[in-house]
Order: sequence, then structure tokens, then C-alpha cells
Amino acid sequence: MKIYTAATFAEQKRIREQKEVLIQLGHTVVSTWLEENLFVRPDGMPAEVFERKMAMKDLNEIASADCMILDLANPSKTAGKMIETGFALAKHKLIYTVGDKIPHAIFLTLADGHFNTWEEL
Repeated sequence: MKIYTAATFAEQKRIREQKEVLIQLGHTVVSTWLEENLFVRPDGMPAEVFERKMAMKDLNEIASADCMILDLANPSKTAGKMIETGFALAKHKLIYTVGDKIPHAIFLTLADGHFNTWEEL
């Protein structure tokens, strides 16, 4: 199965470890953000252009995936992982959430499954 993992960028290292577990289980993880340095952009490229390209890349990866796993640890300051989840919902992707549920997040009730931990998932 092709999987996209969504989390805050601050969780990159921890989610990269989960990526390795998913690969060992026979899945393909299409989340290239796990290997990126967000603060390195091509010389001369305005930040807005760079950020737009990164956002489009992420949406294309979600579109290519069969499943999205949303890590609920650490609330997002940029809303990126929540926007990605909305996009995945609109694309009718299989969606799993991991971590403490967010109170009154009605759209997360549309996830196909919720797990308290990655190990449980």
C-alpha cells in the first residue's frame, strides 16, 4: 500500500522512524517531506514560490497514496497537516489517525480508524 504520513515538521525524525516500520511491513511511504530540509531553498527563489512548490508536491503525494496516516501529536502551527487531511478526505483516501483525539474536531470523525499509538496501528 502507498502511504502518506502527515505530521508537524518538528516531528520529522520521529515519523521517519515510523516510515521505516511501514516499509518493513511491505508498504511504500510517499512522504518526501520526511527527508527534506524545509529551510534550504534554491538560491534566488522567493520564499512564497518555494512554499507553493512544496505544498503542491505534498498534495500530489497525497493524491498518489492509497492511505494517509495523520499523527495527532503536537498541534500544527501552520495547519499544514490538517489541510492535508482535508485534501485526503476530499480525495476519498483511506485515513487513519494516531494519537490523542482532538476534541470537537468533527472532520476527524470521518477517519477510517483511530489508534492511540503507532504500535497499535
